[in-house]
Amino acid sequence: MTDQTGLNVAIADGIATVTICQPERKNALTKPMWGTLANIAQELSDDLDLRCIVIRGGDGVGFGAGADIHEFVRERAGFEKARDYGLLHAEALQAIQNCTHPVIAAIDGPCMGASFVLASACDLRIAADNAKFAVPPMKLGATLGYPELEIMVDLLGEAALFEILLEGQVFGAERAREIGFVARHVPIADFDAEIDKTARRIAGGAPITQRLHKKMINRLRQGGAIDAREFDEGYRAFDSADFKEGYTAFLEKRKAVFTGK
Repeated sequence: MTDQTGLNVAIADGIATVTICQPERKNALTKPMWGTLANIAQELSDDLDLRCIVIRGGDGVGFGAGADIHEFVRERAGFEKARDYGLLHAEALQAIQNCTHPVIAAIDGPCMGASFVLASACDLRIAADNAKFAVPPMKLGATLGYPELEIMVDLLGEAALFEILLEGQVFGAERAREIGFVARHVPIADFDAEIDKTARRIAGGAPITQRLHKKMINRLRQGGAIDAREFDEGYRAFDSADFKEGYTAFLEKRKAVFTGK
């Protein structure tokens, strides 16, 4: 179902697909879309029947052209407006990062600016070989805020991020793989099948394991000492019914059926 902001959510077989649908703006992201994305991420996070989330562009125009520049005068011109916009943007990115379930960014065509940042907040990025990337605020006289930069510097490191931001050049899927932005890229003809297979592999794993690994990796990213409660959480899965099912299935040479319990 598509809401008025141009976002579509479909759920099948434990996989939620969030599709960006604003073809007249090449799937550029508007201020209302960021607010809706935050709400969608939270709602999907609370749905423990889910196993995986895919975010992708729709209508054959690519993952996204970035922020919708047509609304800049109304929504971002001036410090106060820009900060308010940035806070909403940061809320959506944090909701995606903190989502209970693994999140895949399925990237084809343009993935520019704010769309690149959105993909950075996901856990796994897979690109078609027609994907094109750039983050060019230097061409607009704009800046990214600390929340966006923190996500990107954690993912890419300072050297690659400086290259992307200071030069503002467009680069392809192979370069995106070299700098660690995408896990892999595939021919556009195989793209939909690859995304489906990847999401199903993730969904087929033990959900408690998937969720805890995501949670712990995010915690390590924050830095600081791990306290006793957090340390113990890394072993809670061994009390689960899924763990018993996993090792029993292995010994019986059959496919495990996980329930998330």
